[in-house]
Amino acid sequence: MSEYQYVEFQAIDRPLNDKQFEFAQQQSSRAEVSRRSLTVEYHYSSFNGDIDGLLRNGFDVFLLYSNYGPREIRLRLPDGSPFEKHVWSKFVDGEGLKWSKDVKGKGGILALSPYDESSDLESIWDFPQSVDAAIQVRERLMAGDLRALYLLWLCAADDDNNDPDETIEPPVPHGMAESPVHSEMLLTFFGLDTLLLKAAAEGVENAPASVSQDKILEDWAWSLSAERSKSLLTRFLVEDSQVIKAETIAEIREAQSPIAWPTTEKKRTFSQLLEICKALRSNETVIRKREADAKAKRDAAKAEKERQARMKEMVASPATWLTKAEKMADARGTNNYKAAADILADLREAVGGEEGDKIARRHASLLAKKYPTLNQLKASLRKRGLLD
Repeated sequence: MSEYQYVEFQAIDRPLNDKQFEFAQQQSSRAEVSRRSLTVEYHYSSFNGDIDGLLRNGFDVFLLYSNYGPREIRLRLPDGSPFEKHVWSKFVDGEGLKWSKDVKGKGGILALSPYDESSDLESIWDFPQSVDAAIQVRERLMAGDLRALYLLWLCAADDDNNDPDETIEPPVPHGMAESPVHSEMLLTFFGLDTLLLKAAAEGVENAPASVSQDKILEDWAWSLSAERSKSLLTRFLVEDSQVIKAETIAEIREAQSPIAWPTTEKKRTFSQLLEICKALRSNETVIRKREADAKAKRDAAKAEKERQARMKEMVASPATWLTKAEKMADARGTNNYKAAADILADLREAVGGEEGDKIARRHASLLAKKYPTLNQLKASLRKRGLLD
């Protein structure tokens, strides 16, 4: 398999201005660049542009995928960490998950790049879904959702430079069991089992209503005056809604105190989390098999009921069903040949005795003579005992 690399940048909060757009165009002659995105793919080559430079010049999210090893996301946080330093430092190790602060201001870039020496991760081709997952994680981080930071730690912990028996998890945020679907997408992108979230949630409480982002936004919206509400709605309708949303959420963050997200100290190793995940996956497999077996049994019972009803119709009008079998053979195709053989076999059973066998075999013989080159048709008929 040839080496392949895919790179995508997304400008979420606002489109690139002229200067930023010009800078982006200079980073790769092969990239497709717009005011909102930069995408490029390589075979036997790689992106050599200024990743952090792009993130500090208009872009907010970066994703890199390769089928030979490196996978990475970087998130631009313009207002810096929404968490207190003593909280943040327990999750960001400076290696697999690294924070690079801007020279000026509060902003910086959070980079997730676990090292995978084996390069045997399962291929991922749904890049829009993976990029969307990164965008959603950034949004949750900026809103002060500590579960998003724990999710990034999980991805960073699966690093070949880390000893899983010595890598201790940070305090577990409450509500891990309620993590959104895009959390699973990010785990999948980095080759991890999605049940790791459920493993992390074992023995941890649900998130309280006080940390619900929806509730915080709702309370803020209800606090607005009628005049401010009308003004904001007008801006959403006539200006760039994405820009207005980013500015509004930033305003809400500024008005809020940092969220004191409740946590539980479990102090499990990454190995223990993987073992819990393995047990959960085993149970899940058993449950899924049981469900699949039950569904197969229901489907078989339904099919048999329909077959019995069909055979009653066959007894009343054998000629009609002989015509149907011939039409199925005329339509060609493996499935149609099988359907024709099934009709004749059911007709034999419906009529019963020597007469049923005689009718079905005679018609099978006529089909074989009519289509002497259709070996798959004849094979289907032989399989049902209709041809010698």
